[in-house]
Amino acid sequence: MRSLFWFLPAVVIPLICLQLSSGQLSSTAIIDIRPSTQSPLPSKALLPQITPALPKVKTSQVRPSTKEQAKKVIAQKHLPKTQAKSSKSKEKTRPYIAPAIEIRVAVAQNVSNTAIASSTKANVIDGNGQRLEQLPPSGAFQVSANNSNILFREVQIPSVLWIEPTDSGVVFIGERWYRGKLLLIAQGDNLLAINYVNLEEYLLSVVGSEMSAAAPIEALKAQAVAARSYALVHTFRPANGWFDVTSGERHQAYKGVATEYDTTH
Repeated sequence: MRSLFWFLPAVVIPLICLQLSSGQLSSTAIIDIRPSTQSPLPSKALLPQITPALPKVKTSQVRPSTKEQAKKVIAQKHLPKTQAKSSKSKEKTRPYIAPAIEIRVAVAQNVSNTAIASSTKANVIDGNGQRLEQLPPSGAFQVSANNSNILFREVQIPSVLWIEPTDSGVVFIGERWYRGKLLLIAQGDNLLAINYVNLEEYLLSVVGSEMSAAAPIEALKAQAVAARSYALVHTFRPANGWFDVTSGERHQAYKGVATEYDTTH
């Protein structure tokens, strides 16, 4: 027995050293029986379910070719005809507003006295802009001049007198009705009567007095253009310091009807 006790260590210890030097330990060579200090892993069912984000794929931007770019430019320049017509139709629906241009027409010169009236109530205004009185509609009144003063209803007014109808009324002097307002000026013992009227209203009488209403519409339009141009020229180059044109043959085709108001219209 004593010899066996010495024999076993002498055989077993070399065998263990041989196993360690070869790096292959048997399943029974080393056993770690120490208690584990790490916490156990959680169950797979308790882990949060995270959906992995897909990587963003950058799409390559395909640039149009030179021909395609040229086609787009041409298409933008040449719009469809339907769109062009619609834009033109919108422009045609805009109402035309004539410019407010006033022209001065001498309707009476070198008369010692005359009758005046108004189709509506008319304000009588002196040269300082002060209203003297208001005339009733369709009532005729005599006006005369004396030593550069105007005699009106037994009242002497220095030099200048305005007759302004209200509510788009017309004014009467001598033998005719006129649109607009009337200015009376005393020149010694004579009167000068000037009709201040809108240019477009002035053309209503001028074109109607120079041409027949039965004339072709294009001819009437041409006459209106000519009369308007002639009147505008004389607003810059007036016939007199007091008026632009006269109602005589020098500035109109027919004497005395330059701004006459036609009561039949």
